[in-house]
Amino acid sequence: MDFEAKIREDRESLVEDIKKLVSINSVETDPEEGMPFGRGPAEALQCFLTLAEEMGFQTENFDNYAGHIDFGEGDETVGILGHMDVVPCGDGWVCDPFCPEVIDGKLYGRGVLDNKGPMAVCLHALKILKEMGLPLKKKVRMIIGANEETNWGCVDYYFNKKKITPPQISFTPDAEFPLKHGEKGVFQYQLVTDIKENIVLEGGNAYNSVAEYAYALLPQETEAKVEAGIEAWGKDTGCRYEYSIEDGRLKLEAFGFAAHAANPQKGTNAITGIMKAVQDLALGSELSDIADFYMEKIGFNLYGENIGIGLEDEVSGRLSFNVGKVETTDGKILFSIDNRVPVSYKCEEAQKLVEKELEGTRFRFENPQATESIYVPKDSFLVETLMEVYKDVTGDADAEPQVDGACSYARALDNCVAFGAILPGQPDLMHQKNEYLELEQLNMWMKIYLEAIYRLAK
Repeated sequence: MDFEAKIREDRESLVEDIKKLVSINSVETDPEEGMPFGRGPAEALQCFLTLAEEMGFQTENFDNYAGHIDFGEGDETVGILGHMDVVPCGDGWVCDPFCPEVIDGKLYGRGVLDNKGPMAVCLHALKILKEMGLPLKKKVRMIIGANEETNWGCVDYYFNKKKITPPQISFTPDAEFPLKHGEKGVFQYQLVTDIKENIVLEGGNAYNSVAEYAYALLPQETEAKVEAGIEAWGKDTGCRYEYSIEDGRLKLEAFGFAAHAANPQKGTNAITGIMKAVQDLALGSELSDIADFYMEKIGFNLYGENIGIGLEDEVSGRLSFNVGKVETTDGKILFSIDNRVPVSYKCEEAQKLVEKELEGTRFRFENPQATESIYVPKDSFLVETLMEVYKDVTGDADAEPQVDGACSYARALDNCVAFGAILPGQPDLMHQKNEYLELEQLNMWMKIYLEAIYRLAK
């Protein structure tokens, strides 16, 4: 189907709608009355629904947990799942992440890739299909959640509390092209130890991001050793270090590089940077003991072998291991861990291996949260159709569906896959500072999603 003319006509409106959505700070905060995930996610959800209403679509808001948008009629439904919440931004942006700006053809802002931009493209694709009056045999339903980045209470409320019937086939534009027909298990937990000394150790902000910043307070008399070690630590860890004297203590800071926890090798973990420095300083303190444990059991290893969970399978590859956050609270130090577990293993198997490895150490295992893996066969109608669309539109005849460690809404229901939106060669800046969308990619996104929705629903 030739959609070129309609895509050109719609381009300016699409960019403005992405900006409008990105302008809302929808990082989850404490609940407020009628807003279970805070004001920002509720406002972003309603903004998206309002855009759809202005296009003439039927919408429904389910108590600011989630919403949906319907187009067409039919006994079967094609689902498009996405979300309006975003991860925290961090520092060092070229612009205010919630005041999106176009710089050198790139639209900067938190959520332009994850997931407001792709969802806006899918909405505008529905708008074009509606305007063209193309006959479709199936209903198309966009389902929008408001806390995908944390605990998925949004889709739980929508499917389990409100008992909304799931679509028969679905995709989520919240990963990479060509297509993810399987996703590893997501296993998050904390490694916890009690402390007696006055330790300050903080870093990172979420399980599912590589920590880009961390710091520790050290005795002031370590200043000479710290100054002498910074250059070597930088070479060993890839981090940048700074230190200062504050209230009689030395504050050592490490600056790494954020990345999604599914691909920790793409980032540089600042928590590891601090732990390496503390271990080398050999302070003879509780903090030194903790650093020794960390470097022995975790260190620079991103695949879990050091802590006994070096799992791997042929379909999905190796387990990934990310330390997303460390905090000191109530006489404890907690390291927040994210593992992506190969599809042939259960998260419980990984838990047992970690617990066994912790025996005899000062650390214990707490607060596990598991989302098991998913796998949709390559020869299913859904996978084959979407792969045909991708190949036809892009010309990439050699593309193959993939399995990786991402955690998308594909896990929320049966027969759902992640389909885009990051194109091969397009920088994957989801969960990173200076997240941007190359505007020249919008035409390709629109072509793919228009064709995909049309073929699935016709």
